[in-house]
Amino acid sequence: MQKKSFFDKFKRLSRPTGSPQWGQAIRAVILMVLAALIAKFLGFDNGIGAIMFITLLATIIIDVPLPIKKVAVLALLGLLMTILAFISASLALSSITIFICFTVIWAFFSLSMYIFGNTVGYLGFTFFTFYFLAVITVNNHSTTLDWAIYCILAYLVVFILFIPKIFIENKRVREMAVAGFIPQNSVQNILLARQILSGISIDSQNYEIFKFGSYYKGFRSYSDMIIYRLDDKSQLFFKKLLKSLDETSLKITQNFINKKGKVDLKPLDIDLSKIKENSAVADKNNSDILMDILGDMRWILHKTNELLSNKPEKTKMKIFTPQRTLRDVLEANFNLKNIYIRHAIRFTLAMTVALAVVYFTHGRDAIWVTMGVLIIIKPDITSTINNMILRVGFNFFAIILAIILAFIFPHQILIYLAFLMLFLFRAFFPNYMGLSVMALTVFVVLIWPIGTVFDNAIARIVDISVGAIIAFISAYLILPSRVRINLPEQIIKTIKSNAEYANQVLLPNNDSYNHDKAFKSFKKYMLEENNLEAAIRKIQDSFNDIDEDLAIYQEIAGVNNKLAADLTAVATTLEKDKVDINMSKIGLEIQNALNYLIKSTDEDFKPKKFHLVEISSNKDSEVHIPKTLEQYLNWIVSDIQLLYNGVEIAFQTGALQRYKKLE
Repeated sequence: MQKKSFFDKFKRLSRPTGSPQWGQAIRAVILMVLAALIAKFLGFDNGIGAIMFITLLATIIIDVPLPIKKVAVLALLGLLMTILAFISASLALSSITIFICFTVIWAFFSLSMYIFGNTVGYLGFTFFTFYFLAVITVNNHSTTLDWAIYCILAYLVVFILFIPKIFIENKRVREMAVAGFIPQNSVQNILLARQILSGISIDSQNYEIFKFGSYYKGFRSYSDMIIYRLDDKSQLFFKKLLKSLDETSLKITQNFINKKGKVDLKPLDIDLSKIKENSAVADKNNSDILMDILGDMRWILHKTNELLSNKPEKTKMKIFTPQRTLRDVLEANFNLKNIYIRHAIRFTLAMTVALAVVYFTHGRDAIWVTMGVLIIIKPDITSTINNMILRVGFNFFAIILAIILAFIFPHQILIYLAFLMLFLFRAFFPNYMGLSVMALTVFVVLIWPIGTVFDNAIARIVDISVGAIIAFISAYLILPSRVRINLPEQIIKTIKSNAEYANQVLLPNNDSYNHDKAFKSFKKYMLEENNLEAAIRKIQDSFNDIDEDLAIYQEIAGVNNKLAADLTAVATTLEKDKVDINMSKIGLEIQNALNYLIKSTDEDFKPKKFHLVEISSNKDSEVHIPKTLEQYLNWIVSDIQLLYNGVEIAFQTGALQRYKKLE
């Protein structure tokens, strides 16, 4: 295992997570100009700058790829929080005591929202960004009511974005429903799609497509893990077949999204028929497993293809995801053992001190130092260092670019180039975070100069560096979260905690369901899952040549996460619908399967082949299970099968013998 160098880390951290959002950037700039013109017409001269930046941030919220109902809720919540942020900043002008109180409240509660998950946490960070914007822009030239009106004006302009969303809503839902058939997607992507679609009424065709896609993704992920256990000749043979499957699944994806009907599957059937003719494949054990998987994937594609020719039924269905009460989440996470609560405390202390300096001076140096703390400090030391590398590195490049532009172009042209940078900031956000930060830095250097551009540029890199140092010191000294890991041991702990949770939900011993006991097990699982995510992130940041091991561990973690989500869905159904059925037989089978898997990892032996029969409730079955519950139980069966497969591959590759003593 080769340790990552500084440049290796910078290269990995700079890697894009998607494509530039050119369309969103064009719309954002147009709406910013429109909002500024309306503000000018209404005589809101003092608030034009704030209105433009509120408009920019609001477009980021409304452009999230969610169903329109959820976007509407987010937009209204964003409007409310933005108004509160500017009212808080305006009221705080009267007293430093009030200012400190508001800053502590905004910083702590915004960042502590990460205990509800990364998506909610990111939303909380966005809300604090509005407060930060309010602190640096609010002044006494407008009243508190005026600042609230400025916020409302900006959002009213941005609400124009809902018009095109109405016309593409059905297509957006189809894109989410077919996520499982896109080869590039992971198990985590399927979980995300499920969360996005949860609670939304969709037709039965979308529901069935999503169900088959979940199964297909499971098989496809396992095939990727096992194919590298074959010899070179067999790998080449099976990779061609997987490529044919990928091409077919993409065609089905495109036809479903664009309503083009069925796909011709004859080429796929011809390719897969070559399996029987390929008698020269070595390593018969692994190749036989792959043949079975390819056959299952072919069956799923045929079933899905049949759905493409059917007209959507009027019957509406819903995909439910597990929901825990606010009290449950707070009891599980609102303590100093939680990494995000410690982070919220560090963040609150650092930002309160930094913003207090801004409050007294309103100097650009103080603002930029504070911005450095804001964009760099992270929940643990390793992540903070990574952010320092990325943010300071790209700010350095931004300074060089700004100086070059200043030498080439006259001052009048620099104003237009500055707004071009604002456009690039939105285009690159959030998929090219480094370039996005770089564009924003160039914008500020060009649009807000004191003295020469060169002096201003050097001052900005110094300010950001000071902010980075403050962020690092805060992460290192204030309730530090140092990640010391034994990755194989953490995998075992996470599977064990999930098995305990399964025992409390599925009740193999014929006990009565008890919410408190189930939640106690779920709370333990959440702690182990967070530790596993931190451990995987640690090895990803530390080593170069671990792509194969990393893929195995990420797959096991993703499947384990999905298993917990499906168990929680069963628990939620039992509580919400007051379902009273005896699942002891099903629960016992699942308990035995998980216990055997835990034993194999504990005692370091390869688990045997495993198969659980699909659960079906028909006239001949002993227990009648509601359709929704039956679906969740079958997902659990699929999850355990994939978990077995992942552990088996980890054992074969020796991945369970590595990464045992890392700091």
